[in-house]
Amino acid sequence: MKPKFLVFLLITFYSFSQNKKDWFFGAEIGNNTITSSNLSNKKSFQGGFVAEYYFAKHWIATARLKYFETGVTTKSETGYFEGAVISIPLNLKWEYKITNKFKGNLFTGIALNKEVKSNYYYPVNEKIDYSTFFGSFNAGVGLTYFLNSKTAIYIDYETYKFGGYKGTSGNILGAKNYYTENNLLNIGLKHNFKK
Repeated sequence: MKPKFLVFLLITFYSFSQNKKDWFFGAEIGNNTITSSNLSNKKSFQGGFVAEYYFAKHWIATARLKYFETGVTTKSETGYFEGAVISIPLNLKWEYKITNKFKGNLFTGIALNKEVKSNYYYPVNEKIDYSTFFGSFNAGVGLTYFLNSKTAIYIDYETYKFGGYKGTSGNILGAKNYYTENNLLNIGLKHNFKK
């Protein structure tokens, strides 16, 4: 199922590229908050690279390569997971005009994540062999200021939900599943290298 989905995404991006519209490339850095953890060290630095393809007047396809830390506190804080991922968020972005140089946007999509650090501090005999490759829902909102027709700075806020599954706990009210979840604040610079 996963290879078919990736082939579909590649064909879609290739099809968009045949329209000869604008490509922007850039980098972003910012703050990461692990919302699925109650530990004191749930904030950290994050960063990555971005590619954006403007395939219609208000529509953009984006792909990014990001690194950030993640974690989960489980079962009334009797166990916790600390990790880090290389993430590839694939988003569809709708951009709207505020002024000639100032634009807002909304975006949504999925993120493909690969754990590059996986530390489990679970009670003895609890499962810790969860998958290190997982998808997550990704959505956000942002603002972009165009310095000129080729260069822009931006800020956006995004969330990663229903990420890596890290266990279940149950009680009389039912079961609770634990997933990695993060909120990221990004500040970035992007540029169109077309002559």
